[in-house]
Formats: sequence, C-alpha cells, structure tokens
Amino acid sequence: MIRPLLLAILLFAAVLHYAAAQDPTVRTLLGSVRGTTMTSRSGRTIYSFLGMRYAEPPVGELRFKPPVPLRTGWEGVQNASEDGPSCPQPKTVLSGPKSEDCLFINVYTTKLSEEGESPKYPVLVYIHHGGWFLFSGQSKLMNPRYLMDEDIVFVAFNYRLGALGFLSTGDSEVPGNNGLKDQLQALKWVHDNIASFGGDPNLVTIYGYSAGAASVQYHMASPRSAGLFHRAISSSGSALSSWAITRDPMSLTRRQAKLLNCPNAENATSKQIVDCLTDKEAEEIANSYFRLREWHKDPLVIFAPVIEAEGSSDAPFIAEDPYWLFRKGNFSQVPWLTGTTNNEWMRRAKQILANDTVLADLSQNFERLAPILFYYERDTPSSQRKSRKLHGFYFPEGITKDSLQEITDLYTDGAFLYGADTSVKMISSVSRSPVYYYQFVYRGRFGHMSTEPGMDRPPGAAHHDDLIYVFYPKGLFPFLEDDFPEAVISKRLVEMWANFARTGNPTPVSRNGSDGQMGVRWAPLTPSDLSYLEIGEEPVMKNSLNQERAAIWEEYIYQKPQGNTGN
Repeated sequence: MIRPLLLAILLFAAVLHYAAAQDPTVRTLLGSVRGTTMTSRSGRTIYSFLGMRYAEPPVGELRFKPPVPLRTGWEGVQNASEDGPSCPQPKTVLSGPKSEDCLFINVYTTKLSEEGESPKYPVLVYIHHGGWFLFSGQSKLMNPRYLMDEDIVFVAFNYRLGALGFLSTGDSEVPGNNGLKDQLQALKWVHDNIASFGGDPNLVTIYGYSAGAASVQYHMASPRSAGLFHRAISSSGSALSSWAITRDPMSLTRRQAKLLNCPNAENATSKQIVDCLTDKEAEEIANSYFRLREWHKDPLVIFAPVIEAEGSSDAPFIAEDPYWLFRKGNFSQVPWLTGTTNNEWMRRAKQILANDTVLADLSQNFERLAPILFYYERDTPSSQRKSRKLHGFYFPEGITKDSLQEITDLYTDGAFLYGADTSVKMISSVSRSPVYYYQFVYRGRFGHMSTEPGMDRPPGAAHHDDLIYVFYPKGLFPFLEDDFPEAVISKRLVEMWANFARTGNPTPVSRNGSDGQMGVRWAPLTPSDLSYLEIGEEPVMKNSLNQERAAIWEEYIYQKPQGNTGN
C-alpha cells in the first residue's frame, strides 16, 4: 500500500510542478500576476510576464503630464500572459492594437524566487528604438529567446511616443520629456519589483538602441535616474547626436498645433494650445507626425527630449545640456558599452537613389537641404560654409546614381558616428568606470537591406542589423537555430552583453582562463588609446575608428551647445 500511495503523491507533485511551470505566478508589491512560458534557443523554459501596468493610464487630464505611479493594488491574480497595446504612433508596419493607455512592462526570467529567496540574476532593461515615435517593447519585437540562454532577467516596456511623449511648451504648462519620465517610472518599478522575478535590483543594466540608446545616455545624465541602474549599453545612438534634442520646443509645438487646427499664432498661450491638443484623439495626434517632415523622409526625428526650462518643473528630468554634464563629469559614472554599425543609414541612401526627383533635388540643392537633414542653422553664411564643407568632403565628384556609399557615409557620420565618437572621448576622460566601444560590421544572410533590389547581401551592417542577433523579431527574420552560421554571431553578442550585465566587462576571463564564445578580450577605450572592437566574422581589436570622418563634424559642423562654458 505504501508504494502506490508514494507513487500517487509523486505524480500529484509532478502535476503541480508542471502546472506551475505552465502557469507561473509572481507576487508584486501591488498584487499577484500569472504569466506564461516560452522556450529559449537551447530549450530552457522562460517564464514570461507580459502586459503588466507600471503606471496609471496617461489619458484624459494625465495626457501631457508626467507618469503617475499605480495608486492601488488588486485582489486575486491578474492575467499577465499577453502583451499590452503599443502606444499611439503613425500608421506604419507595426501591427496590433494601439492605445493611449499603453504604459505596460514585460519581464522574462528562467528562475523565479522561491519562499522569499531570489537567485538575484543580473537584470537587462531594454529601452526600445524607433526615433521616439515608433515601435514598442512587445514580445513580438523584443523577443528574448536568444538572451534567455544566459542567467539574466530581461525587461522591456512601452513609453509614450511622438507629441504624446515629447511635446514641450518650454514652460510649466508642459515642461517636456514625459516619454523619458515614463522610462524613469519603469526603472522605479523594476527596482521595487524585480526581486520577485529572480532579478537583483542592485545589478541593473539599461540597454537601448537608436533613440533608446540616446535615452540611456539621458538617464546617465539625469540625477533622477541615479542609483536605478549600474551598467549602461547604448547601441547606434547618442544623446549628443544632432537629432537627439529639441532646441526650440515651442516653435515645434506651434507647428503641431497648426496641423490639428489648434491655436498656434504667436499670441496663443501655452495653455490654449495644450487645452486644444488635449481634446484631440490620440490617433489624430500620432498620425500627423509625418506631416511635420520637411523634405522627403527628413528630418527623421521630430519630437525629441528638451532641456527643461528653469522653474518649469519641481522635478525636471534634465535641466542642463548633457554635453556639459558629460564634459564636467556630472553623470552616473557606471561601466558603459557603446558603438555603431558601419553602414547605419544605408537604407536611407537607397531610398534617395531609388527616386530620381529626390536624388536630383539633393544634388542641386545640397546647401539648402543639408541643414534640414543634420539639424544645424539655416540660411546663414555659416550654414552655407558647413554645407559646402560636407559636399566637398563626401562628394568631391558630385552626387550621382553611383553615390550609394557616399550618401550612406554622410548620413551615418552625421547622425551616429559623431555622437558616439564625441561621447566616448568625453566620458572616458572623466569617468571612474570603463568605456567599451565597438563597430558592428558582420554581413549575414539576413538584414534590413535584404528586401531592397540588388541588396540581398549588402556590404556591412545597416541600422538595426545587429539587433537580429540579440532579439528574435518574429515574422521578420528566421529563428537563428544552432546550425545556422549566424548563430555563432548571435551567441557571441548575447554572451558579451550578458557578461557586461554581470560584471561590467563584456569579455571577462572565464574560470578556466578561456575567452568563451568571444575569442578576444575587449580592451576599454581611453583618451590616449582609442581602442574599439570590430564585430565581424571574428571579433578583432582595432584603434581610432574613422577619425578623419568624425573630425569633419567636430571641427566644422557641430558647435558646443550654449549655456555653459564647462570646465
């Protein structure tokens, strides 16, 4: 009788364990949530908790206001097995529901806390890309099946986009940066709740791409984010990029108001404009975004962070230009990893070359158009000199149908290389922590240029191409199984990013003295040694990335921002 009874007990326990694995439940500070599961590349079970609120819905009177923490908890168990809707954005390729009620967060882990004991895995929090006007943290975009082969906890979330997240009147009516303040609230949620999901709130890495990368640097610069993260990764974007800041927010707000038939004249008050915009449908505001562009698809980024005016807010997110904060050392000096791809904006170059009218306009009117593309002053003798300098450097033989690489380099350098180069030099000169710099050049079979005619195997890597190896974007590219040649690159990137989250060093020496998947030891960049890792078929340490190209922008195009003389 004992054996059958013991067998029944064991079977019952196995059933309970299976049910718990398929239906994982976690207690957060405000209540319990029930998630779902997925599987990592190597077959590990991933406990996924999707669509959890991290702030009150930013609707009604809360539109254009900083996020409000959740006020009350709940009884019972909330469903956390499906993504929340994305934030409103222009009609583009992103499918699925969108709603102004969009402040949701996803958490993924392979080991949950048990009986109050947490495994305290390092936490990687991703701030999504999309120019502050597109995309979301949803699992179909930021799917961590590759990452979760490492012992980490992964977090992704939505934040408000476009005018709904970054409109500013330059005064106390709407100081601005609400999208960044959403990100801050998400980091606070992580700090308060992540231990319940097996994560260590004292070992958090913030990781962003493009506008998300610039956001990471803004968090480094903001005193309000200090202590909420302990490492930082900025891929293909910088807060010092020309597109990453709005210098005249009220002028942009009046343009937005005019599109939606709101008061917009010079004598219209901030309150009149905001009251009118508050009465508009969120979708109407979001869908007007592309009408703010001035030439073809430029400028790409319209609404960006602002330096909040003195006295406009009791708790400004950023009150001084990050350029000066980095230069003076007034930032969170955590280990920082950053870099770019070698052909960031090749897709934009291809779009220009595919349209004869647009190409002819760029060729014939470069002096007028360049300030629009790269956000410098217009219609002045200085502006004309800058445009001529760029044209002479990148197009000594003129702009023609054969100028794919030249146009790519122009956009890549102006939008990405300059910001990254300036940042690593400045931050490494004052930071107590290491700075790791890279360029991603790997040419896989898949990429964001592969659908373009004649570009099935484009030279080098374009914007977003490296993300294919970190996340599985379901429906866009194949899953990189172990027998795919690209899986080697994917595993190498994942291991380096996870190592950095764990130790602050992407290539620490392993216990047996080997270099694991990497095959190289990544040396930090210093002001006297501009070392960087070239990530291609094999990773190789190199020195002085594109210094002649970076110098053009440093010396002739972008000037130090006003407002501080620095030290």
